[in-house]
Amino acid sequence: MKLKWALNELKKYQDEMLTLDGTADLEQALKERDEEILACEAVSIKGSVEVDKDGVYYADLVLKTKVTLPSSRSLEPVTMPLSIPFSEIYLSPQSPVTVDSFTEGEIVEELSSDVLDLQKSIEDAILSNKPTQVFTEEELKSDEMPSGKDWDVVGEDTHISQPSKKSDDDEGDPRFAALKDLFKEDDE
Repeated sequence: MKLKWALNELKKYQDEMLTLDGTADLEQALKERDEEILACEAVSIKGSVEVDKDGVYYADLVLKTKVTLPSSRSLEPVTMPLSIPFSEIYLSPQSPVTVDSFTEGEIVEELSSDVLDLQKSIEDAILSNKPTQVFTEEELKSDEMPSGKDWDVVGEDTHISQPSKKSDDDEGDPRFAALKDLFKEDDE
């Protein structure tokens, strides 16, 4: 699917909208930008680009894909569906309209050349909507957390409700025993 147009090419859509309905393979580009992404299905892109006579381009799209990320707990691969509303405004270099003429909540980008390229913006939208915590189905059903020798992972609720565990050895690490008397003079 085409995601890049010369602005002259888009001028023919001033009286009508350019409708987008297709898929784009952005997996390699996303993996290069974020090493956590293990895989990404082709991105479904549906929506339109509206061309204003003042050199303003309105992109209103819905992006859908499935991204595979490592589990936050076990690092097992987890596939997460994403559905992202995408709405951005682009100003051509010759546009008399300024960024200040839009509201604060609108995303407005001034183009540096006579080309509208949506790929990086779509990649940015996917990366910024990537979930920060991902768990497998089994991890969501179970309260079991990973653990090892002298360590274990506890959930936030458990951490708040239980006092921290003290070591059986009140002296601490014996390798630091010689340092115990180092600042004894300062205490007196």
